[in-house]
Amino acid sequence: MCLINGFFIGLGMIIFVGPVFFTLLQAAFQFGFKSGWAVAWGIIISDVLCVILSEMGFRAFFESAQNQFYIGIAGGFLLLGMGLNYLLNPKLAAKTEISLTAMDYAGFFTKGFLVNFVNPFVFLVWISVIGQASSNGYKGQELYLFLLAALLGIFLTDSLKAYFAHKIKGWMNADRLKILYKVVGSLLCIFGMILWVKVFKIYPF
Repeated sequence: MCLINGFFIGLGMIIFVGPVFFTLLQAAFQFGFKSGWAVAWGIIISDVLCVILSEMGFRAFFESAQNQFYIGIAGGFLLLGMGLNYLLNPKLAAKTEISLTAMDYAGFFTKGFLVNFVNPFVFLVWISVIGQASSNGYKGQELYLFLLAALLGIFLTDSLKAYFAHKIKGWMNADRLKILYKVVGSLLCIFGMILWVKVFKIYPF
């Protein structure tokens, strides 16, 4: 039962539409499924690290308003920088197959990891998920199975996003890519500023 509950918790997180969502879609949409999948791996590894840190006793650190403030400020700068890069330096590739190197895929992985990890609210989500699991009586092996199933659900939904984005890649042309980059860049900038607003509300001066 803990596996089923955890898996559906992971699937349920598809409703959260944030910067990682658009980062993953942009990568898969323009550069193919493997690129989007690399972003998905970055996201899931950062989630695993969030879970491990929360379980290792760092919960108080991430629940601290002051720490959330500094992590959120750094995360806002990262999102704003990525957004401005998309707006000012769009990589408009032709419709022909793109040859990517291992370093390119490592870059996509790093983007997915950082955009997810520097958002303090990701930690709060996982802390609440762990709290919910504990309140349901899951502990020890059951708790770990619950969290593993939740992570699997998230990875599955992210992989499907990358797959379907890649499937409509042929619809892209240079003009549509420009629009895509402007939309993604603008959204990342907006998410960065929203993150700043949230952390200033948590830790007002």
